[in-house]
Amino acid sequence: MKTIFAALTTLLLGALPAAAVEPVLYRGEKLVKLTLPDDGHLTESGWTRAGKAVAYRLKVPAGAEMTVNMTASSARFTYLVIFDLNDPVPEDAIYSSDSRRLPAHIFADAEKDMDLLIRPFFAKQAPRRGLGSHFVLEFKRTK
Repeated sequence: MKTIFAALTTLLLGALPAAAVEPVLYRGEKLVKLTLPDDGHLTESGWTRAGKAVAYRLKVPAGAEMTVNMTASSARFTYLVIFDLNDPVPEDAIYSSDSRRLPAHIFADAEKDMDLLIRPFFAKQAPRRGLGSHFVLEFKRTK
């Protein structure tokens, strides 16, 4: 009887749509939900430092392509990480910037929407006495 109950429970839970994953925010971090306008171009600016950072959430429809570019006042110590919350392992970043500052190219699967968590951050080990960094994010839909 337990086996039948477990099988029915598994079947019913498998038929339900997947619940949206809510991102885990750092202490003091604020989540801002973004929507691309019809022209597919959006610019956001903010300030990042320990305790007062901003993370962005952006839905990307299936089959879409876009680029995300970040410039920062303290470019050597400010980085960008992008996660897909619809990924089975949402802790794995789909993009992480490095010192070359290449833009992120996002290619959504033809069948699946993406739910992006875009997180600029200021490296704490920066060898200067700045409080943080001002940044500008530029989003462009290319398809």
